[in-house]
Amino acid sequence: MTALQEKTLGELRALLPHSEIELVGASAVPMAGRPEIDLLVISKRIAEDAGVLVTNGYRQGPIVKETSFLKKMENEIEIAIQIMAPGNSMIEIHRKILRRLREDSQLRHRYEEWKRGLSGLAPDEYKKRKNEWLKENILGTL
Repeated sequence: MTALQEKTLGELRALLPHSEIELVGASAVPMAGRPEIDLLVISKRIAEDAGVLVTNGYRQGPIVKETSFLKKMENEIEIAIQIMAPGNSMIEIHRKILRRLREDSQLRHRYEEWKRGLSGLAPDEYKKRKNEWLKENILGTL
């Protein structure tokens, strides 16, 4: 775990003591990817937690299917947060993807190589294509 990941996790746990916080994405496996830290916050207080994060430098993004997306930049690294309620089906999907990538080094390597081909894309296009790959290559096999 990088120093920035540890610092960010510590700050979030202090700001949101009632919530469960997990690394997700490439930083949780770990594996190659864009310079970003993706975090999942599991909370019964989605709007309140988002408000706390906004007052602490995060920018509120969209709220989609009862999930609040926030982000901020630190040292040219994007810190992206998803806040969702316990029981949200996406929580287990995130965990299954991570488990599969941790357990299957060949799949992880294929994914890393594929992601390297996405360099230079705008962040939204990168995430769109990444999600498509995950659906085709991991979610379809679970």
